[in-house]
Amino acid sequence: MKYKNVVWDWNGTLLNDVKVGVNTLNDMLGRRGLPLLSVEDYKEKYDRKFELEENKNKNIPYGEKQWEYENGNTTIKYTIEFKNGKNITESDYNWFVGNLNQPNTIKSISIDLYVSFYTKSPNNTINDVYNKINVSLYFREFDVTIDVDTTNQENEAHNLYSEVMNILEDNEDRYNKTMKHRKIRTQCFTISVGIILSYILYVILKINADKISPIFAEYLNNKYILVFGQWFVAILLGNVFSYWYILSVYRPLLPEIKYAGYNYSANRGNYTDDVDDYVEHSEVHFGKYWDAEKRRMTIEKIYKVTRIILLVQLVISVILFLILK
Repeated sequence: MKYKNVVWDWNGTLLNDVKVGVNTLNDMLGRRGLPLLSVEDYKEKYDRKFELEENKNKNIPYGEKQWEYENGNTTIKYTIEFKNGKNITESDYNWFVGNLNQPNTIKSISIDLYVSFYTKSPNNTINDVYNKINVSLYFREFDVTIDVDTTNQENEAHNLYSEVMNILEDNEDRYNKTMKHRKIRTQCFTISVGIILSYILYVILKINADKISPIFAEYLNNKYILVFGQWFVAILLGNVFSYWYILSVYRPLLPEIKYAGYNYSANRGNYTDDVDDYVEHSEVHFGKYWDAEKRRMTIEKIYKVTRIILLVQLVISVILFLILK
């Protein structure tokens, strides 16, 4: 008898997993209503087949039993490794999902599905062909690995593998607009905060105009000071008082820094983001990246508001420059 064994390694081999970033684990756990990478459904499909076979052959003499799938077996195990060193393995899906409520405490997750049964070979009356499908999914903060091992069930294994890949690939690039254009988003935020602070400062100065130098008070009515000076003050105040906040939101998402050569004119080394390494790894939402999705959404919401603030202020500046003498 000739057995066929096929083993696929997904991560970095058959698939460049650049896109397996945002939401990789959360989506699979049902946030979009998806089954858990179809492995639960897959197990249930074979459980039903094996149950039907058992019922069909129940109370039938042994020599008269007709099995399409004989000695069927399905198992699925969920293993969670916590950062405190504790490992727990269970087969209950509800237990598994219930233990994901504190993703920042999780170090890794593995899911193992095993299906086996016997079928008849051509021109044979007994079930003498061993069939097996084993799927292992391993999640770390920065990495997702899928191994598919099959014996005589290549088509079934390929279908399951393809379905898993489609779910995993249905994610936005990790190095998306939030990361590519973070300098723009950072400056929009800091300048917008600075603009608000500049208006507060202007109101305070106007209220106390009689207490400040007449020359300085005259500057407050100068259109060049009002228009261009406000932008300068906004940039200064914004970077001093708000840059720390937007940086704190971005920090866990930032790429590692790599050496990019020596600047002889400045007499110092140059360092830049290691983008290549960044896009080669995933961003699974537990452990270090447990709140990565929330951070990205926060940044985009801030950017949506602050760019409107900048646009409005630009219009105000143009109007003031045109009407003031």
